[in-house]
Amino acid sequence: MSSKRDLLQAHQFLAQRTTSALVTRDPDPEQPPFRRPGGAALGSIVLAVLALAGFAVFGLVNPGGNSAWRDRPSVIVAKETGARYVYLGGTLHPVPNYVSALLALGEHAETVSVSSDSLLGVPRGARIGIPDAPDALPGRDKLLTGGWSLCSRPVPDETGQSTVASVLLVGEGARGGRPVGETAVHVEVPGTGEQYLISGGYRHRIDHPGPVAVGLSLQSEPTVRASMPLVDLLPAGEPISPIRLAGTGSRSTAVPGRDDLRVGQLLVVETSGGTEHYLADADRLRPISPLQYDLQRADPRTRKAYRDGVPSGIPLSPAAVAGARVTPAGDTGPAAAPRVRPRFAGGDTLCATYEPGSATPALHVDPRLPQTEALATAGRTARGMPMADAIHVEPGRAAVVEAMPSADAQAGTVVLVTDQGEAFPLAGREVLDMLGYGEVRPVRLPAAIVARVPMGSGLDPAAVFVAGRR
Repeated sequence: MSSKRDLLQAHQFLAQRTTSALVTRDPDPEQPPFRRPGGAALGSIVLAVLALAGFAVFGLVNPGGNSAWRDRPSVIVAKETGARYVYLGGTLHPVPNYVSALLALGEHAETVSVSSDSLLGVPRGARIGIPDAPDALPGRDKLLTGGWSLCSRPVPDETGQSTVASVLLVGEGARGGRPVGETAVHVEVPGTGEQYLISGGYRHRIDHPGPVAVGLSLQSEPTVRASMPLVDLLPAGEPISPIRLAGTGSRSTAVPGRDDLRVGQLLVVETSGGTEHYLADADRLRPISPLQYDLQRADPRTRKAYRDGVPSGIPLSPAAVAGARVTPAGDTGPAAAPRVRPRFAGGDTLCATYEPGSATPALHVDPRLPQTEALATAGRTARGMPMADAIHVEPGRAAVVEAMPSADAQAGTVVLVTDQGEAFPLAGREVLDMLGYGEVRPVRLPAAIVARVPMGSGLDPAAVFVAGRR
């Protein structure tokens, strides 16, 4: 009877013949297939060890090995430390930030991360660059292209009392709120007590608040407390104040045959086109608006022109005016004071928004402001110009704008505004190519609102090789 060993060997023999028949089509070949799998595996291991040894020897002879940065302009970043370099003329120059590297290269270049070993033995040059230039730039699709809003809002001071502060929204206009439109805003600046009438996008200084308050009935209208940076941003219009005349109460020769007229008296003429108002001067008539008429009536000095001390309009015929000497009408342009008493708007927050290409801001009361924290500024420039108290730029974004010196200017200064709340003027439009913004069209805005952002150093390729050695 066969033992278990005999049965096992018979099974193995049968399996070998079956495998040979399938692989070689011969059940009894001279060399069975897969006769030495162990030897093949051992050979593979030996070859792998030899290959690894070869790479190790190469590494000892040529440490690092990454030299791609030598072949093309690159911003070189050391992996271990994050230090930045540029390779110029066979020399590595340390740079303080990303933008300095691009300006030194003179073109937009990719960033290459290399090990410190790859930089061993490469000659080092002087440190170059602009110390406060931006260290990061967003892509072109992340640039902000909307309008800018400067807003004044109530905030608590150090003692908890209410005051006002300004915030500049870069690239995103304030949303919502009530447009001022054809209405006006009576503004008071905390700390100084200065008062303004804001109308049509212009600020009209109120020189004599007492008579103006009475003449315009401001006591019954809301007063908006606004910060000086916002008020100063608006273009200056004609001041609102009573006209002060020399010799008030003395005889006026402005109208022939009217010896009863006195300097400072108010005259009313009814014509087919409506009511006209005049102010009697020493030898001529001054045409005034209905609003100015109300201011003159409220001015205590006007009482001297009336025997009873009660200012009122004295009727005058159109013929009498035709024979009188009349001063030419004053400014009637957009900067002129309102001709009639406006309706007033009130609220806690006031915003002035400049849309791209606009020279006059749109005003809104109580719009929605971003909830994210804005970056505080020093408040004033070195020359004393009031900046916004805080700058808001959406994190990870930037803006490329052209600050226009006037409404009819053909070109302005191109400025890069980063999410750190700083503005960097560019030496020329070719710098946009170096920053990767060659196809970007700068947003045109009045220089007055761009100046509310703290200014950093100018981005000038020539300055890179000077500033870095200071």
